[in-house]
Amino acid sequence: MGFFPSGTRNVLARSLDFPEGIAQCCGNFMVGKSRKIDVIGATVTPINTTAQSSDGSPRLVTRIFLNAAELGVAAEIIGRSKIVRDKVKSRFVSTVASLAVTVPYYESNLCEISIDDGKENILTKVTMCVIANGSYLGGGFMAAPKARFSDGLLDMVILKDSGSLKMLDDFINIKGGNYVNEPDILYRQAKKVSIKSKERDVTVAIDGEPIGILPATFVVFNNALTIRI
Repeated sequence: MGFFPSGTRNVLARSLDFPEGIAQCCGNFMVGKSRKIDVIGATVTPINTTAQSSDGSPRLVTRIFLNAAELGVAAEIIGRSKIVRDKVKSRFVSTVASLAVTVPYYESNLCEISIDDGKENILTKVTMCVIANGSYLGGGFMAAPKARFSDGLLDMVILKDSGSLKMLDDFINIKGGNYVNEPDILYRQAKKVSIKSKERDVTVAIDGEPIGILPATFVVFNNALTIRI
């Protein structure tokens, strides 16, 4: 598989350290070498479904993604931005509008987090969570500076309980990956992460597309995809 930068933000290409020009990427594809990268599987609870498992619980859906999943306020912003962009064909306007109606009113949720099948269990308020394979998210946020596409690990970044004004400050720190000493931000690397909300529904988006709500489980598949660079 080959990748070519053609989106508005090209965060996957940036995370993979691809050149920005299509011509250069084509040249690299012709003469480059193959490389194996990880992918992440996300099993989430669908929204508004009548399908049930044998035990009566909602039937879960599984998706594979390459770059990052976003949970909480970030996923809410993504979902609302898409609604606005269907009517106003401007990414800037849709992003600003969704930020304005989401950030001031978003409430963090108490969540249970299980890392690697219980090797570590965390109970914490969550405003935003990122499950990353690559370093960058939309808008150029370097949310997971330690992430590597072939290390067999997913990187979990959690912005804990954060009010609207503090949230904006934390967003700035996350954008540059400068949050080592931030008490409100939690960073873990793992092979598997399961997250369950103890309060309200929490939206889950993968690679910029809302797909469901918590509970959700994320698993890394090491070197599952071969690409040409």
